[in-house]
Amino acid sequence: MKQKLLSILAVMLMALTANAQHEYVDLGLPSGTLWATTNVGGTAPESCGPIYGGMSPENRCVYVSWGETYSSEYYDPYYTYYDFYEDDPNTSFTTFTKYVTKSEYGYKGFVDNLTELLPEDDAATVAWGSEWQTPSVEQLDELIDENYTTSVWTTLNGVNGMRITSKSNGNSIFLPAGGYGYGFYFHYDDEIVIHDVGNVGCYWSRTLYTENNSAAYNLTFYSSNISTGCEARYCGHNIRAVRVKEPEPDPNQVYTEFVESTGTLTYYYDTKREERTGITELYNPIKYPDAVRFKDYNKKVTKVAIDPSMKQATLTSFRNMSYGGYDSETWTSYYLPNVTSIEGLENLNTEIVTDMNSMFIMYPLVTSIDVSSFNTSKVTNMNGMFLGCNKLQRLDLTSFDVSNVKDMRMMFGSCYELTTIYCNDDWSQIVPPNNEMENMDNMYVMFSGCKKLVGGQGTVFDSNVINGTYARPDGGEEAPGYFTERKYVVSDVNCDGTADTQDVLMIYEYMKTVGSEANGAREDVNGDGSVDTQDILMIYEYIRNH
Repeated sequence: MKQKLLSILAVMLMALTANAQHEYVDLGLPSGTLWATTNVGGTAPESCGPIYGGMSPENRCVYVSWGETYSSEYYDPYYTYYDFYEDDPNTSFTTFTKYVTKSEYGYKGFVDNLTELLPEDDAATVAWGSEWQTPSVEQLDELIDENYTTSVWTTLNGVNGMRITSKSNGNSIFLPAGGYGYGFYFHYDDEIVIHDVGNVGCYWSRTLYTENNSAAYNLTFYSSNISTGCEARYCGHNIRAVRVKEPEPDPNQVYTEFVESTGTLTYYYDTKREERTGITELYNPIKYPDAVRFKDYNKKVTKVAIDPSMKQATLTSFRNMSYGGYDSETWTSYYLPNVTSIEGLENLNTEIVTDMNSMFIMYPLVTSIDVSSFNTSKVTNMNGMFLGCNKLQRLDLTSFDVSNVKDMRMMFGSCYELTTIYCNDDWSQIVPPNNEMENMDNMYVMFSGCKKLVGGQGTVFDSNVINGTYARPDGGEEAPGYFTERKYVVSDVNCDGTADTQDVLMIYEYMKTVGSEANGAREDVNGDGSVDTQDILMIYEYIRNH
């Protein structure tokens, strides 16, 4: 298969612009979408940058195939996500290896059901940073909706294009008519592969055309028309990036307070940091990824607590939540070696979290971590999540949704005392291999060191199977696994496997703090829609009879 030739200028340009501040315009659209004033790679509204193309040097544009993050020299069916081998009659130019919703378009029936570009495949995100992305087809439709904007063919500094003006606030953007990329690998070197410069504008969306996976949605315009449609994924189009409307500044902060007299490190989300008397430090792994925390007191912490205020925090990452980082000047890592308990994990807002990398790393004395309240439906990274929890004995992961997780390397590494992982789902086929890393997949050494781990049907830990092969409910000799299926009894409110007085106490505490409206809560043991004394009596009867 022919390898695409990267444009050195494109790579240089993206490196230069990745950390730059890019201007944008609020067109007053209902979605609040903010539109960049230049194309990706552009230095002015009418230009895109000095990249290969058919325009004059000052106005040449970046052209990318859909899902590629670099400017190519050819735009043809030898496309990154095609699988094509001349000696294999079962493949063709329409067998895709990524972004496939219908098996007839996937290589050997491959389907991943991805309908929008992931950040690593979005040229706007790669070039300009995480605040930017290629627009969705819905955002393109909104941009040219006559209820909100007017579109007029015009010229800016000698370049033809479309001026789109807001009807609500008069702001506008100019889209240069840069043409489109279409040219074949086997053509002569002087073959023009950028066509209709100055006559047509073609801009990608980030949205796959699900009816025909060989195409993606785009915006096309010429002097008398502008509309959205779809085009073959390998064609070269320009990109006008968008960002969501910036919210009002949040006065609250996520921070920790360490109180030496109690040995407690507490996470808060509020405006009271200055009022705290203990040692306080900000926690924001997205904004401050290299911050070093817990210096001078990490060994004094014996308990970690999550304050109820954290229920309102909107962090998308809990990376290194228990790890203070590495100080390169002193060559010191600041973990919490003397913590014995973690309280209040149910107060963490995990609904929008995508990163749990090393969240509980290096808790060598903790024997229990209750993650039953976690919503992991958007999480993509669980690398080293429980790594180094040497004395952790049991984990209940039955609530985990790992359908979007791409990395589980070392997830349970060095959990020497771990005997049971409750999980009713098969994870073994969920996380795809990372082909960029030789001899390593994305479940690499997932269970390394879990020498006491036993599956629900008696499968014991095998030091030769420490990747994700056995990351599934134990099926005995025919389908060995390291997970144990969790079966609940109706009165097991706290999900510890038994119905006892602890369940009664849990309902009592719930009634005191929440009230009688259960709204489907598990504390509503008898299923009558409320949490009350009848539920306590039902548990009492169960305990007496069993």
